[in-house]
Amino acid sequence: MKNSPVTDMDVRSSALGNGVSKKPVANRLYQTSTMAALLDAVYDGETTLDELLQYGNFGLGTFNALDGEMIVTEGVVRQFRAEGLAAEVPGSLKTPFACVTYFEPEKTFNIDRPQTKESFEGLVDSLVGNPNLFAAVRFTGEFERVDTRTVFCQCKPYPHMLEVVKKQPTLTMESVTGTMIGFRTPVYMQGVNVAGYHLHFLTEDQKRGGHVTEYRLVRGQLEVATISNLEIKLPRTEQFAQANLNPEHLSEAIRIAEGG
Repeated sequence: MKNSPVTDMDVRSSALGNGVSKKPVANRLYQTSTMAALLDAVYDGETTLDELLQYGNFGLGTFNALDGEMIVTEGVVRQFRAEGLAAEVPGSLKTPFACVTYFEPEKTFNIDRPQTKESFEGLVDSLVGNPNLFAAVRFTGEFERVDTRTVFCQCKPYPHMLEVVKKQPTLTMESVTGTMIGFRTPVYMQGVNVAGYHLHFLTEDQKRGGHVTEYRLVRGQLEVATISNLEIKLPRTEQFAQANLNPEHLSEAIRIAEGG
């Protein structure tokens, strides 16, 4: 007998705890708010981490008040604070911006020679093929070097994100093993998300990491999945209503904010 197809309603029912166990929709991106809103200091969201995990076990983001960087691996949310140390956090915390999916790799590639950031991204692009779709990316292995950053918790009135990143703590890790995950976003989605690659890193001992700004790989396993199904939950807050989501020089501002 063939299994019946899983619908969005099945997944939502399971997530809401009605006792019906259903396999979640794989490689469907769920996003809270937009990158343009975060850039304009919309640092308080309505979605709790428990709610976020109903939609994915893999992803990244930040926390209310811009309190550090977020990584979601194997259904566990970790927070990187300003010193780059990782810690698990309670599900009651909220996020102003996050992207998650139930990651099921569609292609796997063993990397056995050093790769720069540029050559690695080119490899992922070739595996995905379609530049107009999203992609989920996971690399697990050895790094010659990983440069990361985190952000400080902010106090109201919130400063613009470009002011925040001027003071962001950075961390360089050399000869380190760990996992780098994230998403590739099509260029036409700039502002909704981060066009290009947005990656976070977690060391093998799960103690350090952050938002990745530069790296060089040695060897390991690359896994990718193409994403063509996207859901975005936009805030209904006054802060979001007043945000300028289409400023001049948006792409340049995001590049600076992301450390590109």
